[in-house]
Amino acid sequence: MSQPGSRFVAARLLVIGQLSMVALYLAGAVVPYLLTFTFQGTDHCSPTTGCQAPGDVFGGPMLVLLIPAMIITIVGPMAAVLLLLMSFTSLARWRREMSDALRRWVFGAAGLTLAFLVFTLLPPGRLLLSWVLD
Repeated sequence: MSQPGSRFVAARLLVIGQLSMVALYLAGAVVPYLLTFTFQGTDHCSPTTGCQAPGDVFGGPMLVLLIPAMIITIVGPMAAVLLLLMSFTSLARWRREMSDALRRWVFGAAGLTLAFLVFTLLPPGRLLLSWVLD
């Protein structure tokens, strides 16, 4: 019988990948957009300033978060579907052998990934996508 610690490394990496994708999207795209435009009552394509891409609005150290968030904004929904399929497949296959804590982490990360996927399909998520693609 294999060791329980090394047996579910893939499930742990899957949880880390899902949580980091959602966290980078929130920290690098959603929060900066809300702080810059929404709370001020303006849009990223206002008549006074013209259309402002993320690279025009933020510079310097913020680009470290912004570049991965832009990539996640563009390819994130497709990656989210694959991550959801992998997490539910691993749950279906190893549910009984997993510890309760790991099973809760997998369900929680899958729930957050599903919320991310639904948000990207709604109008605010599409607005963020159009801001990134500008």
